[in-house]
Amino acid sequence: MLPLSLWLFLGAAWGGVGVASSPSPPFLTNDSFTHLVPRHTLFFRQAANLQSFQGTLGGTEASPITQSGDSERPFSVDGDTFPDFDSAAQRSCDNQAQKCKDKANSKGKKGKRLEVGDCDAQRGKCLDAQKSATVKDFQKGVASVNIGKDESFPDFDLICDA
Repeated sequence: MLPLSLWLFLGAAWGGVGVASSPSPPFLTNDSFTHLVPRHTLFFRQAANLQSFQGTLGGTEASPITQSGDSERPFSVDGDTFPDFDSAAQRSCDNQAQKCKDKANSKGKKGKRLEVGDCDAQRGKCLDAQKSATVKDFQKGVASVNIGKDESFPDFDLICDA
């Protein structure tokens, strides 16, 4: 008798017969045409969150800037919608700063003391990151530039997002 784990593995290998699993994502194109897919395209999975700031002072991340589905107010931050990227970016950074300040003002802090001024400084960095963001909407891709061969791996080119 085969163990259950082997049955599940074999079931998945045979096309999921008797195995519950999530569906595979759709292919963008047939493998023989992969070379024709534009390399400068920003795919949906990359544009799911336009928030580019990665700072996490106090353990709080900036709220994601996601697509709301409303063409008049396409940007969403923590359930609120906005007509433009700049407003959404400001709210995202403001929400992060508020959460950071709440932690700075809480009792029972351990380790290095978190100051409200530190949270304000992080808010400024977050806003600066959003002002210089290369992607500010869900409709356009990111322009890519081929900067030449990789010296360590000459079979590969180096591609930079503008």
